[in-house]
Amino acid sequence: MSLTQPKKPWLVRMHHRMRTVSFAMVFSATCLHLAGKNFATGTWVFLVFLLLIYPHLQYGRSLRAADSIRAEMYNLQLDSVLLGIFVATIHFSDWLTFSVVMGTLSNNAANKGWRGIGEALLGLLAGIVVGIAVAGFTFSAHTDWPAMLVCMVGLGAYLLAMNNIGFSRNNQLRTVRKQLENRETELLGANETMRKNLAEIDQLQSQLREQANRDALTHLFNRRFLDTSLNRELARCAREGRPLSLLMLDVDHFKKYNDHYGHQAGDECLKRVAQILNASAKRASDLAARYGGEEFVLVLADTDAPTAMRLAEEVLLGIASLNMPHEMSRIGRVSVSIGSATSTQEAYRDVDSLLRAADQALYRAKHSGRNQQQMAPASPVQIGLGNLAAVDAVRLVWKMDYECGHPEIDEAHRELFEQANLLLTSALGGASDSVPMVTKMAETLIAQLERHFQEEEQIICAAGFPEAAKHAAAHRELIEQANRLVGRLGAKELDLAEFFRFLGHNVVVRHMLEMDRTFMPYLLAH
Repeated sequence: MSLTQPKKPWLVRMHHRMRTVSFAMVFSATCLHLAGKNFATGTWVFLVFLLLIYPHLQYGRSLRAADSIRAEMYNLQLDSVLLGIFVATIHFSDWLTFSVVMGTLSNNAANKGWRGIGEALLGLLAGIVVGIAVAGFTFSAHTDWPAMLVCMVGLGAYLLAMNNIGFSRNNQLRTVRKQLENRETELLGANETMRKNLAEIDQLQSQLREQANRDALTHLFNRRFLDTSLNRELARCAREGRPLSLLMLDVDHFKKYNDHYGHQAGDECLKRVAQILNASAKRASDLAARYGGEEFVLVLADTDAPTAMRLAEEVLLGIASLNMPHEMSRIGRVSVSIGSATSTQEAYRDVDSLLRAADQALYRAKHSGRNQQQMAPASPVQIGLGNLAAVDAVRLVWKMDYECGHPEIDEAHRELFEQANLLLTSALGGASDSVPMVTKMAETLIAQLERHFQEEEQIICAAGFPEAAKHAAAHRELIEQANRLVGRLGAKELDLAEFFRFLGHNVVVRHMLEMDRTFMPYLLAH
């Protein structure tokens, strides 16, 4: 495999060509000048070496040098000394002397500037001194006209060639400068485009992060962002000894609203409720989020319970001001129920207990007639057998609004409420070893509930209710859940409060007060 010899710098190659041609022309003029004159053989040998051989020796030396440019600058200084010897050797012939001196000064000026002119003059003087010392001083300034003519033409050609070289290099420099300017313009344009692209990417990333943290329908924060932020804010408030309040609200009878007005109207309802909630998040630390479905959460850092209750009332008033019609609601317009809880150094110090407390308060708000707020107790009450303080918190209260219009079904519902409250009063007023008695009463209550479900199924089938089978399946599921809870209650694996939350939320709120409303039109028609 052959290796390509690296190309030597342009300056070395140009100097070799110029030196070869110009020295040959000086040699020709010198021969014309010395013809017929008695010059020693050594003089001719020196002239041949200097003007015909020396240029190629210089070039070879530059090619072998590690730094070709530096070697060529040394060659220019050596040229000055040798040409000074040449001037003394030819006895200071005016035109020959003028030609080599001007050529040397021009070449040094072109390569080194004013400093080069000074160095060239010193080199020429040094060479003249050496020439005089070796050959003696002889002054014969006259140059014969043939030699003079050659000198004139040669010097003119040399200067013109130098100017042409300078012109060519200037053109090349201008071209390169123009190309650099174009590249700079392109680079600036590319940088601006890149800057815009990066700005667009940053904006897109910000939008993606925002979309990832926002609910698509309501534009409130989503559940994932809520979980992360709530953990962080709760930890901060705990470190600083500050309270944190949480409001959990649910749109009343939203399923009925959705079924009656359509899903598009339901989405619009959720959006308008979200706007009210978002307007209530007045501080940068407040966070309004969609918890899921028609449930929303408002996190209020550095907020105590009284302030949270006041803000909850403002939310209720804000929803009321929307005045959105809701024919399937008792009050004839859209309303919400709100449950709130406050985390302090004494209570609800973790996210799960805080959410659970607000959720239980929300259930109480819905159980108490909706369109209201309920606050969780300042400290969690451990409800168990013998704890009379919690009776009012879980007692089931019958209201006329709960009636479905069928005498037998409404009477059965009232009876179930009374039996459940009797169970609660008996259990909380008994001794700590009364678990078997409470379990037996709970089993009796579930058996009564199962008989009621069977009677209700017969009534709605006779009324022609088209979803009677689906309703019966819901009954069976509730009975199975109730039996499992009674079993855990008897095994002391379940707190009595959990059993009553099941009765209050799953049986009363979700089933009796919501699902049972679906067959009311058929009972009235029948």
